[in-house]
Amino acid sequence: MGRRRRSLHFVPGGNEKMLAKALTLPADGLILDLEDAVPPDRKVATRPVVRDWLSTREFGARERWVRMNPIWGPLGAADLAETIVARPDGYVVPKPRHAADVREIAQALDRLEQRHGIPHGSTRLTLIATETAEGLLNIREVASASPRVVAISWGVEDLGAAMGLERVRDTEGRYLDIPRYARVVCAVAAAAAGVDALDTVYTDIADLAGLRRECEDAVAMGFTGKISIHPNQVPVINDVFTPAKEALEEARELVAAFEEHARRGVYAFTFRGRMVDAPHLARARKLLARAGSE
Repeated sequence: MGRRRRSLHFVPGGNEKMLAKALTLPADGLILDLEDAVPPDRKVATRPVVRDWLSTREFGARERWVRMNPIWGPLGAADLAETIVARPDGYVVPKPRHAADVREIAQALDRLEQRHGIPHGSTRLTLIATETAEGLLNIREVASASPRVVAISWGVEDLGAAMGLERVRDTEGRYLDIPRYARVVCAVAAAAAGVDALDTVYTDIADLAGLRRECEDAVAMGFTGKISIHPNQVPVINDVFTPAKEALEEARELVAAFEEHARRGVYAFTFRGRMVDAPHLARARKLLARAGSE
């Protein structure tokens, strides 16, 4: 059974107050940010701070992630080299352009894990796969570039800036065509690669009702979690991405019914008044896996 990643919460690297608050949140994982949340002239000095946080703070059951700088820039490789000793669970990779960027990171981790006595392949990757137009076009190969990849997300603000989009939502708050396309292909590419699909951040931090609607839309699209940027967002995200008790009970009953019928060689039958077959079983198992029940 994989880790639950309903909510991954961003914490600006070097901000002690925000980290202390984050360590009280019910987030499934924390992302210590060395990229966009850190001023350019502070990035190098922030690495040892993040390394110290990872080494000395108690994260409990939360996954410990570091958002590195792009591997194709001047900072990415050093971000890995200077934080790996603290053994984060993985790295959040911004702006991958193509599979070669992901493979370069994976190869660097191969060397660093061997050097520091870290089990080979244990350092995972979450890719923010649509922050450039090139990355969006290459998302299928990016998502499957390395077995270290466990999740992919999509980025709307960087993509909008890269393409010069004047806005990314309409007057009613719905995504316009290009962001909507990026969101859709992220969900599809994650499913094709067999990894988690994480919805992008919701930037209107005061609009929790809007956040809830967006989370519900994401669940319907097959996303398994969402990235948060404010503490108040985490409970809403967890609530929406946690399957309802009634849905879980039905899924367990359905799996048990399939097992019983399979013993008799029957793979399509009536369940609660409707016909079910293999796709219904697959959907039920995915629901249970998302809840950590299988």
